[in-house]
Amino acid sequence: METINSITVLLAGGVLAVSLWNGRAVRLREIGDGSTGEDKDGKQEGPGFKRLFLFLAVYALIAVRVIAIGKIPGGLNQDGAMGAVDAKALADYGTDRFGTFMPAHFEAWGYGQMSVLLSYLTVPFIWLMGLTKTVIRLPMVLASLAGIGAVWGIVKRTFGEKTGLAALLLLAINPWHFMQSRWALDCNLFPHMFVLGVCFLMAGIKRKADLYLSMVFFALCMYCYGVSFYMVPFFLLTVCIFLFRDKKVGVREIMVCLLIYFGIAWPIYGTMLINFMKWDTVRLPFVTLQFFSGNVRSADILFFSENKGQQLLANLQSLVNVVFLQRDDLIWNTVRGFGTMYHCAQPFVILGAVLVMRGAFKEEDGDKKMGCRILAAYWIFALLTGLMINYVNVNRINIIFYIHIIFAAVGISFLVKRWKMSLVILSALFAVLGTLFFHAYFTSWAGEIDKAFYGDFVDAVEFAKEYDCDRYYITPDTQYEGAYQVTEILTLFLFDIDAEFYQGKTDRWHDKEIPYKERFIYRNLSAEEVRAEGDGAYIFKTWDRGRFPDDVFYVVFFGEYAAAIPWSYAG
Repeated sequence: METINSITVLLAGGVLAVSLWNGRAVRLREIGDGSTGEDKDGKQEGPGFKRLFLFLAVYALIAVRVIAIGKIPGGLNQDGAMGAVDAKALADYGTDRFGTFMPAHFEAWGYGQMSVLLSYLTVPFIWLMGLTKTVIRLPMVLASLAGIGAVWGIVKRTFGEKTGLAALLLLAINPWHFMQSRWALDCNLFPHMFVLGVCFLMAGIKRKADLYLSMVFFALCMYCYGVSFYMVPFFLLTVCIFLFRDKKVGVREIMVCLLIYFGIAWPIYGTMLINFMKWDTVRLPFVTLQFFSGNVRSADILFFSENKGQQLLANLQSLVNVVFLQRDDLIWNTVRGFGTMYHCAQPFVILGAVLVMRGAFKEEDGDKKMGCRILAAYWIFALLTGLMINYVNVNRINIIFYIHIIFAAVGISFLVKRWKMSLVILSALFAVLGTLFFHAYFTSWAGEIDKAFYGDFVDAVEFAKEYDCDRYYITPDTQYEGAYQVTEILTLFLFDIDAEFYQGKTDRWHDKEIPYKERFIYRNLSAEEVRAEGDGAYIFKTWDRGRFPDDVFYVVFFGEYAAAIPWSYAG
């Protein structure tokens, strides 16, 4: 893949050079496709081809994102399971799994909290279809598709329809967008809510109802990911200054926007204030603003680092490596060798950034100039947010990838205007890369991610679950040795354990009167204890096979894990 990347980068650079040379007489400030619906002879272009092209692009976007969504990625990510278990508790009782009523922020792991919006969005799907891997991934798929629609609206409105189609096609095969849409991680909801807000914000320059709707999405960002506090308010303040100075909005519109934004976001702001000031939990009839005694997340932010200067340089290096050099990240964020956007896209991203930044100052069309300014602000604050986060990885800097896709579309459209052949070359180039990426994703990567997402453990638990034993003795050594939290959260999801049973409010579950803590034991038992207990199923690491004699247990292996069922249940 390294050789292919080198060839594609050189080819992309050649297309860039030839296109710029071929169109050197065209003014640089002419960004976008400038499409008016007419060709060079002044004839109206037929809509049939454009509609077919748009339909095919949208079909491809949807089809590849939903195929085998319940099976790939395999296994189960612990954070996705956490959000799903709390979503199930919300669906059943209006609480998280600990019994906190309508929390504005989840207690989650206890030592580190979790944003709530994805779980709340999952609740209706659980009501309709129950708790499954497919169900918990559907909200993210739909949010991702909504984000694609928002990018189409932004690019078409600002740069023209052809540039909008370029953005759609880039999104259809974009590795980052595709991968994040297929597993349920709370923070990956942030870029979709933000780009929806930007889309309606741009539309709101002409139609105030859209302006007010944009504030809903910007407010929802605050319930997606903690880093939104370091970006969204400052972005909105900057855009407010732009719009007010150009008389696009007045004081009345600004006040209404503030009312909508804080009317929705105040519970999460209140929760953050309570934890900063170490005040007691506030319980209201419709929401809980909870104090969390343990919090390690502040260590992830530059402001709370001991050596801020040294940390800033380290953050800059991480930002460049992840975003611009597209070096391989965690396995669930990138497929090895493909990066977040394909390496050959980076020259077009840089060109698009230059064009948009220039348009923010030099563009003659007022609406396009304002659109460029909003996108420029988006990019600048996304970069600054990346610097504020210590050692960013792909999901921590997910806010930047939509704007980079928009930049790439703008850059490619700019080049195609100057050299028509570049469209053929780049289409073939990205088609090949997209084909290679999807092949890797559904084959080699699918096997790797199944291991990373505890696929063997999941298979072992699901097998043991079918026997409905009185006790389940489950190894705590899934993520780290002796750290039972991941084991427990995966078990809660796989068994679909009732929240009140988990809390100890009832001991009755599945027609058995056994308390949760007696029925599910997260501990590795010795051989002597196994012989003494012998009354339940065991899920253990395969190297502990010697503790389970064949005359007592029916043992089945699942890769690194195994399940041992007493013959009294298995017989």
